[in-house]
Amino acid sequence: MAPVTLEEAQVPPLPGQGRWSAQQIMEHLILSYELTSASVSRQLKTGRVPKSRRSILEFVLRVQTLGLGYMPSGVPAIRMVRTAEYTPECGKAIVERFLAAGEAMDAQLVLARKKFGIQACGEHPLFGAMRVDEWRRYHAVHAGHHRKQLEFAIRYARAQKPAG
Repeated sequence: MAPVTLEEAQVPPLPGQGRWSAQQIMEHLILSYELTSASVSRQLKTGRVPKSRRSILEFVLRVQTLGLGYMPSGVPAIRMVRTAEYTPECGKAIVERFLAAGEAMDAQLVLARKKFGIQACGEHPLFGAMRVDEWRRYHAVHAGHHRKQLEFAIRYARAQKPAG
């Protein structure tokens, strides 16, 4: 992502609803890291372990994503992690913010592991209460899910450059 120009980062891969540019994909991942950091931070402040009651839907989604490592394509992101407005940036700047958000989330998860051990340390909007290992698994699966989209968005953007 770092060698991506400002212009390339903004090109949506194809016309149509739900298609994101390279920057929008990265913004989405950054927002998901920040949402996790906020959830875990709240639990660290209260010191309470979230209740782990789950609905059938939460259970199925957890098994699919955390257990099987699968996230289906075409499912809209929840509103909290959709990119609404952002400042257009080149790949290097986006990567710096992405890494900073990831490091901040990791720091929260390290603190949570120390405080809560193997108990739940935060709540995901779709999966309910999650432990540190589950948060890490979720983000690995989620980033992998968007990797192909990101690679395609960059390839498509580069193919749109006029010849010569």
